[in-house]
Amino acid sequence: MRMHFGYFVLAAIAATSAAIAQTDTTGANAHLVVSQSVNEAGTITLPKVPGVVTYDNVTNFTGFGYANGGAANLAGNTITTLVADDITPAGSLGGQDITRFYFSVVNFNAAAVTARARVRFWNADGTAGAPGSYYSNPGAIGFTFNPILFGASSVSVFYTDLAANTFKMPSGTFWAGITFDNNTGGTGITAAQLNNLGQGIFDPPVVGSSADVAFQTTAAGSFFTIANPAGQLFNFGGQPKANFGWRFEAVPEPSTYVAIATGLFGVLGLRRRRR
Repeated sequence: MRMHFGYFVLAAIAATSAAIAQTDTTGANAHLVVSQSVNEAGTITLPKVPGVVTYDNVTNFTGFGYANGGAANLAGNTITTLVADDITPAGSLGGQDITRFYFSVVNFNAAAVTARARVRFWNADGTAGAPGSYYSNPGAIGFTFNPILFGASSVSVFYTDLAANTFKMPSGTFWAGITFDNNTGGTGITAAQLNNLGQGIFDPPVVGSSADVAFQTTAAGSFFTIANPAGQLFNFGGQPKANFGWRFEAVPEPSTYVAIATGLFGVLGLRRRRR
């Protein structure tokens, strides 16, 4: 069974925010891990990595997806609304380097299309836990990937590797979102085709957790560094749960390994003394 969640028809597009003297990471490369028919629910197996997986929800694909929609021409660049999911990582690696993260993209178009995926992050300190302050550790975090070819009627999982001190692992719940654009007409994708791009719905997470809630902006745009973006929380009544495909991996600093090892040696020593 295939369910194509529609997009909101927007009556008006909000004005773009004043330019901020910061730029997101442009020209980043997203590497394809797996792509399959959007109708094929089931388990997706990813390769093991040397880091610690702090959140993983790209394993249990539900066979559903949600399209962003709302594409509008903003200063010559056609871009969709942004849709985000709440992420609650497991473990205690807050502040450590994220070395790799994964995201999913669903293409409901009957043909392959090329577009840019633009990824943004927020702290969960907005109204009712919505995206609030923009996530900025060590600086404002955002990625505009090079144009990606998305297969027809597919769900795909991509990853990108990060250098040290690029993106620090949040200590608690945060929001991860995606918007799509045509790179000022450079990719050739139309507004109607952009409206059919979105994220795959995965559930349940195998590491960490996510509430049954997602967020969509009221207007189209990039939203880099924009705090408290206008939009609304939503879900699908639990059928399926509003959880999109994301995964984050971090590597503890050497001092963390030392602390863990010291704790283990202390426990072993205590056990010996009790014998």
